[in-house]
Amino acid sequence: MIIAQLTRPFSSPITVTLKRLVALLEEDDTDEYGVLQPSQAAFKLAMGFIIEAYDVMGDRFPKASASTDEQGGIRLTWSKLEPECEVRLICPAHTDQQAYLYHELGNDYAVEREVTVSILLQWLEWLSQV
Repeated sequence: MIIAQLTRPFSSPITVTLKRLVALLEEDDTDEYGVLQPSQAAFKLAMGFIIEAYDVMGDRFPKASASTDEQGGIRLTWSKLEPECEVRLICPAHTDQQAYLYHELGNDYAVEREVTVSILLQWLEWLSQV
């Protein structure tokens, strides 16, 4: 029982997501396509969204993949195979740009231009219920 309690946190969805996000900081600075490491602004924004969403969702928080764009912005992607759908949170590299959220189910998709934690929570709940 103690062993199960010790190993569970290392593979929980929040732990996996945080490890993936932190791993971006360990990338080389750049490659031939652009910036690999996230900007501090993008990292802080993404981390804030993740922590606040986890505070509300707890163990229902789904794991996300994390990647950077060519400017150092961060993209967090939550996806599901059946039905094929996903939610993407894009945190820009610069503070003068706004984060946005993309969601897709089959051929239907849309963008939420004004992202708050409550909007992210709404779409993560949607993802778990589709």
